[in-house]
Amino acid sequence: MEDKKILITSYEHADIDGTACGYAYAEFLKNKNIDAKVGFFKNVQTEAQYVIDKFHIKLENGEALIKERKEIIFLDASKILRLPKQIKPEQVIEIIDHRHSENLENFPNAKTQIELVGSCATLIGEKFKKENMKISTNSATLLYSAIISNTLNFKAKSTTNKDKIMAEWLKNQINLPENYIHEMFKFKSTFKKPIKQIILEDLKEYNIKNETIGIGEVEIINVNKLIKNNLTEIKTALIDIKKEKEFQHMFLNCLDIEHDFTKMIAVEESTKKIITSALNIAFKEEVATIKRLVGRKEIIPALEK
Repeated sequence: MEDKKILITSYEHADIDGTACGYAYAEFLKNKNIDAKVGFFKNVQTEAQYVIDKFHIKLENGEALIKERKEIIFLDASKILRLPKQIKPEQVIEIIDHRHSENLENFPNAKTQIELVGSCATLIGEKFKKENMKISTNSATLLYSAIISNTLNFKAKSTTNKDKIMAEWLKNQINLPENYIHEMFKFKSTFKKPIKQIILEDLKEYNIKNETIGIGEVEIINVNKLIKNNLTEIKTALIDIKKEKEFQHMFLNCLDIEHDFTKMIAVEESTKKIITSALNIAFKEEVATIKRLVGRKEIIPALEK
């Protein structure tokens, strides 16, 4: 990779995990004298923006960088559906992701690292630790924040011991305010955009038994307040997105990261039926409640079965 101009990126509207991985991996490769830059397509999500603003971290625009950088490293994602539209699959030379991945042959020129950990940031952090490479405060802060966010402060079922070890290692490299994690979660719980835009920024599409399912997800403090104040807007947004994206099913998954419960919102009876069958839960009108944190990584395997 030494002679190539590489663009490192994630999916459009990258979350804190994709943002952190891109920023830190660019640093790692630069330290190895590889010409790599990180750039993102469309605005990063609210939580990532919080960390970037708080620590005065600068990000570049992927659309500007791709004009001169044709070799792509794709992080925290491994599906063509998630690839920014300006990038062709054959441009991707490396993929690092932490989810079950299918059809990696769609990226014919990419070497891949797929490990089922709670956060892709764990895999990037391990590269620094393995080579005993000094990591900048910005990269360590971003990666640590991403692990905490993705594992819901280690409460998510997808959390592994690797995530905990790496978070501890990163935390020892930096000096964060005592209430930092609470403030980060609190910030992402304050919506300053329309509900529909919030859902679209963290919307993922799945194809299960030849049906497309769209699942939006929010991880916030005080889910009950969100639903009480915005249920009509949420329902309208779900109907609109389903129609615009031509999904067979669409629902919103809401995780309360302070009180450890999940609420799912679905409008159509057919969607409620598949969720009820897969997860053995009951809807009260448009809302179903699970008394623990259940993310998409757990929901999808249940739907597939």
